[in-house]
Amino acid sequence: MEENHSLIYSLRFNFIYVDVYSFTRMWIYPTTVLPYGLLRYILAGEGEFVLDGRRHNVKPNQVVYIPQGTTLDCKAFTDDFKFMSIRFVTTIQLKNNDFLSNYFNVLDVTEAEDERVLSYFREIYETASFNKSIGKMFKIRGYLELIIAWLTERGEKRQQSQLELNSTAYTIEKLQQRARKSGNVSRDPRIQAVEDYIVAHPKDPLDLKLLCSIAEVSESSLRRLFKIQTGKSPGDYIKELRMLTASRELLASERRISDIAYDLGYNDPNYFTRTFHSVFGISPQEYRKVSREGSTVEFKRK
Repeated sequence: MEENHSLIYSLRFNFIYVDVYSFTRMWIYPTTVLPYGLLRYILAGEGEFVLDGRRHNVKPNQVVYIPQGTTLDCKAFTDDFKFMSIRFVTTIQLKNNDFLSNYFNVLDVTEAEDERVLSYFREIYETASFNKSIGKMFKIRGYLELIIAWLTERGEKRQQSQLELNSTAYTIEKLQQRARKSGNVSRDPRIQAVEDYIVAHPKDPLDLKLLCSIAEVSESSLRRLFKIQTGKSPGDYIKELRMLTASRELLASERRISDIAYDLGYNDPNYFTRTFHSVFGISPQEYRKVSREGSTVEFKRK
């Protein structure tokens, strides 16, 4: 695929949380609409995952991809059901379509015949759990993208085999047509510099004058170019980045929600709660409850 493909350059995967879960055959996970994506590696035992009504009996050495917004039901069939679960969100949401499923043919369940993919999961778990270095998130991001690359490669092989039986070609031209329809364009280095600054300073107040000086454009041009490149205004981009930071804190710590809000620049915890709900579709309190996979909290689609 061409390196200048705008969708590839625009797509990023933001890690939220990882853990290992063990359940007995009595475990049932109630119907839930996920506000994030999941990657699960089945380590032991057997169970059932139902993704938007699609039933899958899962077993060891399988990777399950569950897109953000999926309606999920789960149950264990054995007393030793165990899996590693990674939560993440993507920067591109194309209406009601999932990017990886529709553009790269990533399956719900993929056989993990390659032992490297398990090592990627383990590296993310160990780095997130035990690594205290300032660069840990870069390492986690790298292994997360290796997992997704592995899944897309297998999706590509499956698609190529389908194309031998189907006259509809899977071509770069078709992807480019979809990219144009979705409004994505090549990356503007001026706006990329602004994005990089925002990502590095998620807790700082929004300063449009500073962002304009970084991009060396006027405020009106910044708003216009930023919207073209990211699909969001600078304010909405910063809001979603802060809420992503908050979601990590909610799952990885026991800090009070008000303290997390203050750290992110929200002096009014109630306003922080409303903002969090506008992004994830649930309150921070509800989001924290699902840090354990057995929670009975049910999400609602926005």
